[in-house]
Amino acid sequence: MKKTFFTALTAAAVGICTVFLCACNNNGNGETTTAEPYSYNPRNETSTTVEAAAADPEKAFSVNNSWQNNFKVTYEYYNSAESTKAVTVKETKNSTAFTAEYPDGDSVLYYKANGADTDYYVIMTGAEKSAVHSHLTGSAFSDLSSTFMKLTKVSRELPSLSNVMYMYDEEVGGRACHKYLQRAYTDGKLTDSVYIWIDIEFGFAAKCESYNADGKMRLMWKTDSFETGTVGDDDIKIDLSQYSVREEETK
Repeated sequence: MKKTFFTALTAAAVGICTVFLCACNNNGNGETTTAEPYSYNPRNETSTTVEAAAADPEKAFSVNNSWQNNFKVTYEYYNSAESTKAVTVKETKNSTAFTAEYPDGDSVLYYKANGADTDYYVIMTGAEKSAVHSHLTGSAFSDLSSTFMKLTKVSRELPSLSNVMYMYDEEVGGRACHKYLQRAYTDGKLTDSVYIWIDIEFGFAAKCESYNADGKMRLMWKTDSFETGTVGDDDIKIDLSQYSVREEETK
């Protein structure tokens, strides 16, 4: 069940990032580009104000993905199409292992490097103490991209988009962030409003709130705690001898 949720969460992340242009498109050379799927017709904000905000270096940010090699994060995620309340997720990763835990549930997703391949476990931590193991042939652990990594991916061009306005600086989960507002209009009518908080040090989306035209929240995530460079092998290792492991077909 949690494996399905994890996949759905990732898919939702890609969808919402497309809405507010935080997702980047790779051109095959390691470079990223952004597309603008709708036009912005400002109401209260003038183009002069938006351009001035984008031109101010203090309101821009750089993207540094070095944290993705070693991090520990706890975050909340909510999608109105999936549930009525937010779900808490804890991700921990270093160069050889990764776990995604659900503190309110009883399961853990565990990925472990195995040469050029990756071992993948869906572990039930409740009374049954069981696990399902898959050997992911040809899937290098170094290529792993977690839900948090996908959710929070942002183009550094975000502040310069014509439908984005810098608001102010604010902390999220103890992290200093720039807060931006992005709005979409169709035929002069507001259709979407997205507030996004960008971590100033690393340039990832530490928080996001997306609202429809009626002001109803459609999707949200919020970083509660974040560390990078502190995860050792003992912090992430799972003793599989405690579980009854069932082998699944090699993928």
